Amino acid sequence: MEARWIMDRRCDALSEIVVVSRGERYYDVRAMTQLEIDAFLEDLVRAEFAQLEAAKYPDN
Repeated sequence: MEARWIMDRRCDALSEIVVVSRGERYYDVRAMTQLEIDAFLEDLVRAEFAQLEAAKYPDN
């Protein structure tokens, strides 16, 4: 699995978090600080919310 491959690769991470998953997608976040990871997660959630809203109101 992609997440396991990322976690098994030796690389220094800037935080304890090395992989973020959202749905079936995995993101390598080892080069991000905790603040960058938080902002990235917020962006992912906003994008997902926008997709859900667009699906609810396809004519807008």
